Amino acid sequence: MPTPAPHPHAAYDRFLERWQRGGARWLRFGQIAFYVVAGALTVAITAILIASLIDLGQPRVWGTFTQQGCEQRPRGGCRPFGSWISDDGTIVQRHVYLNGWTDGTGRTRAAFQPTALLGDDVVNVPVLTGAAPVLMSILLVWWVAVAVRKAAAWGDIALPRTRWLGGAPRRQGVLGIRGSFRRQYRRSLERSQATADDATPAGPTAP
Repeated sequence: MPTPAPHPHAAYDRFLERWQRGGARWLRFGQIAFYVVAGALTVAITAILIASLIDLGQPRVWGTFTQQGCEQRPRGGCRPFGSWISDDGTIVQRHVYLNGWTDGTGRTRAAFQPTALLGDDVVNVPVLTGAAPVLMSILLVWWVAVAVRKAAAWGDIALPRTRWLGGAPRRQGVLGIRGSFRRQYRRSLERSQATADDATPAGPTAP
């Protein structure tokens, strides 16, 4: 019995399968790395939020901040720093940072918390006093939503199909396209064969 001839595209199919398996492994490695970083960042934000809530009960001393300079930030802009003196003159801080802004003279009223867990070298303008828990809460909610949306898009958790959360993932290939390369290649061959068959002229009919 003669051995059937191998499929002309068998070697290419095997190459695509190996390539897809390798791509899938690297993709999964990147997803796991994201989960590790996301978990560590969530814990860090939560810890800062708890500390900021504790600081709300710490004593607050009011005084006057005088700007002496502005420290450049890595992402642009600068952070004012200078000296701070309490209203009664008993507490003097020679180098503190200001959360907020000063007036045209470089001075502003600000509050200092000597026993704060966060920012014992920071003074706050009145409008930002006690704002840290609110800001950290917003940041935590936003970051958790980002992580959950990623997990839903990767199919690791099931969520209702919504535009905001990402919903149930669609079946996609390794590189984020519909279907696998092998399936697309097969379909292109089928379309080419069908086109060739349609274009083949019919032979003469027998009388």
